[in-house]
Amino acid sequence: MKIIKFTALWCADCIVMRKAWIEVSEAFPDLTIEEYDFDEHEEVLQKFNVKKVPYTIFIDDQGNELLRLEGMQNKKDLMEKIEQNLK
Repeated sequence: MKIIKFTALWCADCIVMRKAWIEVSEAFPDLTIEEYDFDEHEEVLQKFNVKKVPYTIFIDDQGNELLRLEGMQNKKDLMEKIEQNLK
């Protein structure tokens, strides 16, 4: 599974979520996490129809979209969503 997260330097919620993402990546070392800055990757934003940040998309190993999370998420919720979608 791969997670694509969209953030921005000016986004307060994105800044708050940074610590949670660090802990998530430590808890799931085999998980691929791609990060795109809202102001620098317009083509990726358009591809995934992302209009705001923070925004997270879960993709399975075949490239199929599993889940979209809009807005700020806490570490507990992120971990639960990852565990649910890894099955």
